[in-house]
Amino acid sequence: MTTATLTCKHQITIPKVIRQQMNLREGDRIEFQLNAAGEIVLQKDRQSPKSDGAAARFIKSGKRLSLAEIKAAAKAGALKSFSQ
Repeated sequence: MTTATLTCKHQITIPKVIRQQMNLREGDRIEFQLNAAGEIVLQKDRQSPKSDGAAARFIKSGKRLSLAEIKAAAKAGALKSFSQ
């Protein structure tokens, strides 16, 4: 069994082994459900964003991208995602 500690702000860090098993990434949303046995069930929200942040450098810079640049960035991000 893996444990975590509740902070004074009522937050916990999901242990690495659980994050890996659930394939959780930064920005993913997690659903909490309390079942009849009083157990908390975590489930990755299927509507979680799929972005790996590849466009962040363009958004922060304020640079306008051409359609070709957008497609190239999307392709590079997709290739990166599938190679993991």
